[in-house]
Amino acid sequence: MEETLNAAALPQPKKKPGFWRTMLETLKSSLAPTAVMAVLWLALSWLRAAGIQWAILWPLNFLTGALAGMEGSALGGAIGKAILLICFNSLFRGLLMRRKWDGRRRDNVKDELKAQTKAQLFGRIPQYSNLKLLWKDRSPRMLAAGLLGGAAALAAYPFLTGDGSAVNSMVCVALFLSIGGQIARQRGLLITLLNLLLAKNALRTVNRGFIDRIFAGFAVGMAAAVPVSCTKNLEAAFVWPLLAWGLPILLAALGVFCLVLPWLKAAKAKKAATNGGEAQG
Repeated sequence: MEETLNAAALPQPKKKPGFWRTMLETLKSSLAPTAVMAVLWLALSWLRAAGIQWAILWPLNFLTGALAGMEGSALGGAIGKAILLICFNSLFRGLLMRRKWDGRRRDNVKDELKAQTKAQLFGRIPQYSNLKLLWKDRSPRMLAAGLLGGAAALAAYPFLTGDGSAVNSMVCVALFLSIGGQIARQRGLLITLLNLLLAKNALRTVNRGFIDRIFAGFAVGMAAAVPVSCTKNLEAAFVWPLLAWGLPILLAALGVFCLVLPWLKAAKAKKAATNGGEAQG
């Protein structure tokens, strides 16, 4: 009896929230930014449908991706909007939902937002860490990974933006910042999924540096997609197809060449050694 009373008096360890409870909390924290984004999408799409194309609306259309899917690929535009919404929700929760809203925090939120924006943008653009990673190991295999990642990004960009236009290219900027930040911090959704995959027995031999190089190439490719998108409305109509379709094919071809280059060198060396042995014989 006494042991029971003593056990009851001891502090009980806190139970960790279950999966569904965590999911519910995440959904609750995402309701406000999702609603804001949905209202903006509806309003901007209605204005576009009504023929209103004021210059002041262009930044809003760009930042929200409101016009994605209205022309070109509706599926790609919807996926691009979903990616933007995920990034927007993540930024909103990071800035507001995790901070205690007392008077001091409320007075300093402008300074916090400015500091975080400066760290997010000026600290990562032009993603020096990604560029450094791409050139750190110049072996043909690692160069191939970066080239293939960049080719994949440039090939996917017209689909994700819906029509490849500059006004819908914010999703490329969001992916550029998000993937680059995850590589630098080794945290985030992509890194978590990668860790789970590499934990499997069949994938333990996969080179982690090779996968990181693909991600880095993809991030830089998304950054390169933004200036490519600016050529879509040029008078020289052939420029955009040449860059949007030809550039990923060129990068992919270079990546494949870098992959097979060691095999070609080994085959050439083996052939030379065989010919040399025959000559001596």
